[in-house]
Amino acid sequence: MSEYGYQSAWHRQAQQTMDIKEKTSIQSLKTRGKAIPMDENQRYQWQQDFNALPAMVAFGSKLDISDDTIVKVVIAEILPHHLGGLGSDYVNGAVVAGLFDASLGVAGAVHYLGRPAGTVELSIKFMRAIHGPTVTAYAVALKRSDSVCFVEGNLFSEGRLCAMASGLVALATAAEGADELRW
Repeated sequence: MSEYGYQSAWHRQAQQTMDIKEKTSIQSLKTRGKAIPMDENQRYQWQQDFNALPAMVAFGSKLDISDDTIVKVVIAEILPHHLGGLGSDYVNGAVVAGLFDASLGVAGAVHYLGRPAGTVELSIKFMRAIHGPTVTAYAVALKRSDSVCFVEGNLFSEGRLCAMASGLVALATAAEGADELRW
């Protein structure tokens, strides 16, 4: 927006192009993703419970699984504690990793309902610095076995693809007679 309160034609066209790229990316994920094995009411309740977790509250992020395939995690407002070190005003890489852990982890964990599952591998490709004002990670489950789910996601800010991730979500098991879970 200019100092006079209007957007140039170039800026409007650039924003429309970015919006199209984000929508195309989401559609591509949805096409390749496995459906979340819950009805709309179950997804809503799961989302509410997850958003109440202290880590999600402290992180300032929200899970949205209203779609039947896409997992979405959003930081609606980038705050000073989300920013990088050394005086940078860009989103810290640890925040990006946290968004991908939440979104990819949920994309896989929902396929093992009632059983403990979590992210055991996370690979991130950073493509550009993230300046905000919001950040959104989208993720899907690509393939699921009895104990492992392959997941993938993209992270956008201002309609621009900023990072991509892939990972594994595994079902946790306890050794016979053991009290602790292992991956």
